Amino acid sequence: MNGVGAPWLLYAIGAVLAVVLTYFNVPALAFALGMFIPIELNIPLLVGGAVNWYVTTRSKNEEENKARGEKGTLIASGFIAGGALMGVLSALLRFGGFNPVDEAWLANPMSEMLSLVAYLLLIGYFIWATKGRVKG
Repeated sequence: MNGVGAPWLLYAIGAVLAVVLTYFNVPALAFALGMFIPIELNIPLLVGGAVNWYVTTRSKNEEENKARGEKGTLIASGFIAGGALMGVLSALLRFGGFNPVDEAWLANPMSEMLSLVAYLLLIGYFIWATKGRVKG
């Protein structure tokens, strides 16, 4: 394409690192994504993993724990799909010249506090919704 050769040495280093991680039972893909994705995107992934661990280890019944994990995955998938759809809608609105976001509000520190409270409420909702009695 541009005449530059592939960085084979880096590919080899990555392959060796993946083999070493696999030997120590560390998921190579999760490790690689953790190295590649910026920290502001990794923190929500870490929080989601912690919530999943919490709700799937609260019962002595392994079947109930598995059902809770599946219910949590289903709820999270719905939130991801809804967020993607709203992102598309927001982009269309902005393309059309309509921007409902007040830039002065975003500069206010209270907007950050409000978003943190909303995030904590969302985490609480995930725990509440998945820890409830799962019918199966």
